[in-house]
This record gives sequence, C-alpha cells and structure tokens, in this order.
Amino acid sequence: MADNTQQAGAIVPADTMSTEWGGYDEGAQRDILAALGAQARVALDMLSDKLGVEIEMDWESTARVVCSEALGVARELVRHPGPEAWALPECGHCREVIAKAMCSLQIQAYFRLGCTPAMIAAICRQSAGERQAAPHP
Repeated sequence: MADNTQQAGAIVPADTMSTEWGGYDEGAQRDILAALGAQARVALDMLSDKLGVEIEMDWESTARVVCSEALGVARELVRHPGPEAWALPECGHCREVIAKAMCSLQIQAYFRLGCTPAMIAAICRQSAGERQAAPHP
C-alpha cells in the first residue's frame, strides 16, 4: 500500500465558500463539523488500533488558508469528542475548509486501512442513500 501520510488532511483551498455549504445555517454547519470530527476520530482510532499508525492533518498547509480560530477548532475536532470542547468559527469559509479537511483525514485513514477508492465511494453512496431515504421530521 502506498504511503500517503504526507497527504493526510490535505485540502484544496478555494477563494469563496461553495454554494452548497453556504446554504446551511450555522447550526447545521456546527452539526456537520461535529459529525465529521467524530467520524475522523473513529477512523484515526481504527488506524492506530489496527496498524499502530498515526496520521495528522497537514496543519501547516491548513494554517495558510484558514483563520487561527478555525485551525484551533480543527485540532479540537480530531482530539476531543463533544461540541462543548470547541466554538464554531465565525467565518463560514473557514468552517467549510475544516469540514473538507475532516473528510480528507477520514479518507486517508481508510486508505491506510486497506479500503480502495471504490469501497469508500460505495460507503459514501450507501450513506447518502440511507440519509435521503430517512423520513424527515
């Protein structure tokens, strides 16, 4: 398996917030970040438990595209469970960048655990299908 540790948490910076992310209110963005942080922690814990390997977000690259507040939130999301451990960054763009970085961490961990891109895509499609099929309150 290729060593892709250098790419863990790598993100593609953008100058503007995506239309989709901007369509979520702050409460929804908080929920998304909390969920992505929890998923990233699970993936990183699995990687550590099964392979004894630890990867981290590319903090230096991330620091170049987000405010210090958002960078602190990213660190808290991968280290501590629960929303009480972090405050939502004020900047929607930075929140989106951190969400993308959490996704990248998960994917990198799953690659290291032996999941293929096709397996990860299938998991994502299945999750999206289950969410769409779930009744709305």
